[in-house]
Amino acid sequence: MEAKSSMLFKVVLGVVVLLGFFFLIFLGRVFLDEKEMPSEKSVAVVVMEEDVPQVSEAVPNQVSSQEEATYADEKVIDEVLHEMETEAQQMGLVQEENLSLAKPYQEEVLPSAHQKGEKAEFSTSEKYIVVVIDDMGINQKHTREILEIKAPITSSFLVYGKNFQEFLQLAVAAGHEVMIHTPMEPKVEADLAPDTLKINMSDDEIQDLFEDMLGKFKGVRVRGINNHMGSLFTENEEKLDAVMRILKQKGLFFLDSKTSEYTRGCHVAAQEGVACAERDVFLDNKNDYQYVMKQLQIAEKMALKEGHVIVIGHPKSETVKALKDWLVTLKDKGFKLVRLGELFDELDKKKSNF
Repeated sequence: MEAKSSMLFKVVLGVVVLLGFFFLIFLGRVFLDEKEMPSEKSVAVVVMEEDVPQVSEAVPNQVSSQEEATYADEKVIDEVLHEMETEAQQMGLVQEENLSLAKPYQEEVLPSAHQKGEKAEFSTSEKYIVVVIDDMGINQKHTREILEIKAPITSSFLVYGKNFQEFLQLAVAAGHEVMIHTPMEPKVEADLAPDTLKINMSDDEIQDLFEDMLGKFKGVRVRGINNHMGSLFTENEEKLDAVMRILKQKGLFFLDSKTSEYTRGCHVAAQEGVACAERDVFLDNKNDYQYVMKQLQIAEKMALKEGHVIVIGHPKSETVKALKDWLVTLKDKGFKLVRLGELFDELDKKKSNF
């Protein structure tokens, strides 16, 4: 009898020890998961005006020690911004203009650049690439470097940068097309520009604010606009419609930067008869030469498949270097670099032939 009791005690003890062991393993897993889980917070990267000294046009490669220090500071700022962007991406936040990963090359049909959104047909072998450079006019040094590129590039200007009128004239002289990089309300918390279009604005307030922005481009032909940030605004059909009616009245097109996967930009544009296109590739979420070149290769593949592609980059040091090296290769590859307005014109001509 005592032997049986002893055996039963040992069995029960063994079961208890085993359960305790499994419980400890469970607690360990919970602890590790909580440790690895990022805390929820909002991160926004907003391009703010920088106090960058003007570089001499006559001797662009000779800068003062103060300017060199300023440019070194810019590089540090770029690195900090990149770290914030990476963190935001890993957290799965809503993608904002400078937070979103470049759209990967996919085999499905790409959105058309035509105002009604249908797939464009090309009867020739010409392959068109549109390069749009956003945030122009803020970083003084890199804006100048972009404007030194004499090519059919589309430069999209924020209206609150320094030397604004000078940069506009340089853009025209370089053969660039000019757009308004229009700030629109995002979902994430951010220090917004004073001219940001918001969803709580009335139609009259939207019109007045847009007229103020357009008034800063006197003497320069503006072909269209694209959104700066705007993940919240571009999902709101009612407020987008107010913008599209203005664009229709002024004969301007809309480029959707696609900072939200739920954007209604081209849908609303089609309803108002406004020419609209969507960005296909972001070039420089990383300020890295090899990364930018890889994104340009992705753009080439898309152009080969669909006949045209629209890419967006920014005035960054490595973007400037990559673009200069890449542009000289286009002719041999059979691609044609065109301004965005020219792409719309070409698509309209193609449509009229059918």
